[in-house]
Order: sequence, then structure tokens, then C-alpha cells
Amino acid sequence: MVDLRVRRGAGRRCHARDGRGTVTRASRVRRLARWLPLLVAVALVVPASSVRPAAISLTTVERASAVDFGDGVLWVLALGSDARPGQELTDGHTDAIQLIGINWRTGHAVAIGIPRDSWVRLPDGMSRINNAVIDGGTDLAAHEVAELVDITPDLVLMTGFDGFQAMLGTFGEIEVDSAFSFPLPEVDLRVREGRNTLTPREALAFARSRDLPGYDFARSAHHQQLLLGALRELRARADSEGFMEGVALAAIGGLETDLSPGELYRFVHALTLVDAGRVTACVIGGTPGTEFGASVVYPDRPQAQQLGADAREDARLQGGCRAG
Repeated sequence: MVDLRVRRGAGRRCHARDGRGTVTRASRVRRLARWLPLLVAVALVVPASSVRPAAISLTTVERASAVDFGDGVLWVLALGSDARPGQELTDGHTDAIQLIGINWRTGHAVAIGIPRDSWVRLPDGMSRINNAVIDGGTDLAAHEVAELVDITPDLVLMTGFDGFQAMLGTFGEIEVDSAFSFPLPEVDLRVREGRNTLTPREALAFARSRDLPGYDFARSAHHQQLLLGALRELRARADSEGFMEGVALAAIGGLETDLSPGELYRFVHALTLVDAGRVTACVIGGTPGTEFGASVVYPDRPQAQQLGADAREDARLQGGCRAG
């Protein structure tokens, strides 16, 4: 079980910040007071999620050492499953794979994207990395990412189509940047080069689009843009009355987790402390190829190891997104 508790003596680091970046105890107390009734609801609702397939899963990863949530970096493996409504999330391929580091002491965060077609060794032989969850669950996916980047995730956050749209529905719309223009015929939209404003349904189409310049790498970069857009909205609205409660309520109806309500609060609270201006991102490169008639990516393992070494201690890519 990952230890998300804040150590005594580190409390001042965990308070919310005002617009100038100043820590404000009153803001944190107000937010906690608003969340207390909701935490009770979470405690009652979460166990019932096993009755039907989860729309969102947030689980710990088996590991020897605990996470110091006061001083250290929390590593979250975010997975997007293509499981259809009614299926278990682990029955689908993971079309989105992002390793996210959160340093809540400094407000820095990093996202390392792994192309879904990356060719890796699974227990039954070589395969695309997006088969890992089907073959061995979220722990196998976390293991494969750790083998590639040399960072073991603490938590795995997985969502499907319904969970993705439900969470974005609390924002209404989000803004994302695109390096090029391309069509999304399923939602009758053409994405412009530059900044775009998307509804949850359009955002899902944006995330799933495959006919892109840049192959799997561009798709992973789009996933990072969606994460950044959601973070901007979360930061902008975190102190608005009822907003965080709405985010949580959108999740808990289909949430499967082994975290306690208090740990869930600390996790979401950590997200609100990330400064969008202090987020760095990189997609692991590689060489496109073919195996057994299917398109694959031979990942740039030296680059992946360098990115992991750079970001491991502080969730920053100070060396940039370099090639191995």
C-alpha cells in the first residue's frame, strides 16, 4: 500500500497557494471543510463499484518502499483503455500510456509518453506494450513501464471512454494545442493548428485519432495536451464553490480503488498544487517497424532511461526531450 500520509513537520508544505504562490492555511482549511461530507459519501459509494465494471480505476502498485507524499515525487501511470462500455477496463488495450510525476512541494510535474505500439518483452514473449494490461493487469503494465524508464509507478490511474468523458464533463470544455490541423469526422470537427476548445466528446475523438502526421508519437503528444488542458481547468476552478465536489462525484459512481477516502483527498489535492507553467513533457521516440504484419515501434531505450534519470528526483526534465 502506498503511504500518502503527510509526515509531521512537513505540514506547511501541504497548504494551498494563493495567486502569488504564497501558502495559505485558510484556503486549505476551507477546502477540507467542503470535502468532509464528500469523503463520507466516497466511503459509502466506493465499495459498491465492484457491482458493475469500473469507469475509472485508481490503484496502488506492489513495491517495497512507500512514497513520501510530503517531500518526494508521486509517480502515477495514467492508462486509457479502449474497453467498450460494459467491459472491464483490463479487457481493453491501453491506447494511452503516460507516466506522470508530481512534485507537490515545488508545483512541478512531468509527463513521459510511451507510444502504445512500443515493442517490449511480456511474460509470453515479445508484444506491443498496450497488451500488458490484458496479459497481466495494471501491475504488469507498471512493470513494463518501469523496465523502460527505470521509474516504478506508485499508482495506476486507468479510465475508459465513459470515465474520460465524465471527468471532462465537469469542466464543460477544455483547451488543447495541436502542432497541425487534421479532421475529426466522427464529431464533424477540424482541429486547427494552435489552440482549440473541445467538448468532452470532441476531446475523446482528439485522443483516439490515429490518422496523424508523426504516427504514434503525435498521438501520445495529444494525450499530454489533454492532460495539460485538464490541469489548467482544475487549477483555475479548484477554489470555486462546488467544483471539486463535482469532479469527485463524477468519478466515484464508477470508481474502483484501494485508496482510503483520506488518501483520495490528498491525491486530488496534490493535483491542484501543480503549476501548469511548471509542467514538462516528452514522448519517448523510436523507430516504426512491422512484426507479424502489425505496425510496431522499437522504442529508443537509451532516451527512455535518460528521461527517467533526469526526472526521477524532482519531476523535471531539465535536459529537455533529447534523443538517446
